[in-house]
Amino acid sequence: MKLGLISDIHGDPLALELAWSHLTVMGADRIVCAGDLVGYGPYPDRVVAFLEERQVASVRGNHDRWALERGLGVPDEYGGGPPSAATLRALAALPSHLLVADLDQIGVIVHGSPRSDMEFIQRRTHPPATLRADLRALDANLLVVGHTHEPMWFRCDRGLVVNPGSVVSMPVVKKSSRTFALVDLTERSVSFHDVESGERIPLDPWPEEDPAPPSKRS
Repeated sequence: MKLGLISDIHGDPLALELAWSHLTVMGADRIVCAGDLVGYGPYPDRVVAFLEERQVASVRGNHDRWALERGLGVPDEYGGGPPSAATLRALAALPSHLLVADLDQIGVIVHGSPRSDMEFIQRRTHPPATLRADLRALDANLLVVGHTHEPMWFRCDRGLVVNPGSVVSMPVVKKSSRTFALVDLTERSVSFHDVESGERIPLDPWPEEDPAPPSKRS
């Protein structure tokens, strides 16, 4: 199975449509989203409608959760457009995690981490031992995360950890990689792509081993 990965759309339907179009042409068997459909950008309703119409499953991100906590008609402190009642109902139905399977390959999609939608998976805080432990605890071959707006991937004997980055291209979001990803579950391989052009972006994986501690001089 070729799994298309998008994340952190933040009310930007144009970037979403571009990423979806590229992934469809690339032969993605299924496309999933790692959350944050709303927040920052002005068009939350268009984003949610697009995903629903094309049956793109998504998890709930922290901005989606905050929109629900604010409720209908309450301004977004991050400047995002106000979600309609229908959009809020759709956000309320989003799960905290998704499962995808292809024969014996199991993938888990979350927003921040398996523990929290606010946890940033970063190299300095999540060494290889932690990522392996997450894959082992989930009994999964693939863990997909978002939230950081930065693409990354890690591969070990347990499987893959992948962040596709953020698709959003609007200037209202200062930090965005403007990327999406395509994972081959069978081959356990991943490629990253520019939202506008669809061109592949080279990205080295995180190291498979923890860095060696500094040697002590006697």
